[in-house]
Amino acid sequence: MIIKDNKQFNMFPSHVGLRKYILYYNIVFPSKDMFTENYMLMPNACGTLSLAFDGNTVIAELWGASLSPILLGTEPNSYNILMLIQLSPYGLYQITRQNQAEFADKRLSLVYIDNELFRLLHHAFAVSKTATDLVNACEEILYERIEKHVVSDALLFATKAISDNHGQLQVKEIARLSCYSERQLNRLFRTQIGMNIKDFARLTRFNYVLKHIQKSPCFFAALSQQAGYFDQAHFDKDFKAISGVSPQNYLKTMSDFYYDGTEIYDTLSSKED
Repeated sequence: MIIKDNKQFNMFPSHVGLRKYILYYNIVFPSKDMFTENYMLMPNACGTLSLAFDGNTVIAELWGASLSPILLGTEPNSYNILMLIQLSPYGLYQITRQNQAEFADKRLSLVYIDNELFRLLHHAFAVSKTATDLVNACEEILYERIEKHVVSDALLFATKAISDNHGQLQVKEIARLSCYSERQLNRLFRTQIGMNIKDFARLTRFNYVLKHIQKSPCFFAALSQQAGYFDQAHFDKDFKAISGVSPQNYLKTMSDFYYDGTEIYDTLSSKED
């Protein structure tokens, strides 16, 4: 079992060959009071693989793409070790090959969804001595699932277009650019990500806003305009509808929320460097 070093939070970027599907690994050694009762996971349209050890059992879960906030509260405080494998929006489909609409906004036991993956990750978790060992073992396991590409090229193109435009593209424009009908694209998005195009674009814009708030507090009027909202009132309404709090209250209580940590690539060199 993993031996804790002097770090409570350990963030690792995925190997460049896996990065299309796996964003990063987060290994946490919680203390009794690390997480508060209000601790919330913000929706980001991505799936997650979670492994935790509570002193007796390794608990492995699949978290489908998140469309709404998830109240985690003090739950992680009861674990000796918690590992989160943060996937890209279509990473869970690539790994499981299963319809993501069935997983969206759900926490499911991995053993019932993919027994082979559960067995392999469970073994890696049990035999690894360090956080680095665990990440390397998981990368080897997941590479087997990623070597054969199954995600639709049309979906890859559409998600990139949405991301490049910070979620501000209209569905009709996305369909035109990808040369697919709106109906065909929505079917791909539901199957391979777990939501329709409109919801994906909305969450992309929301997370674009979160990144700006996280990096440096700013004037919301300017940010709402930058993010393509009609005015600040629409910005405030949409932010609260997705997150459950106003942008002003989010700014005051950011420590109660879990952000996706993709800035890791700005601060950590990749493994191949």
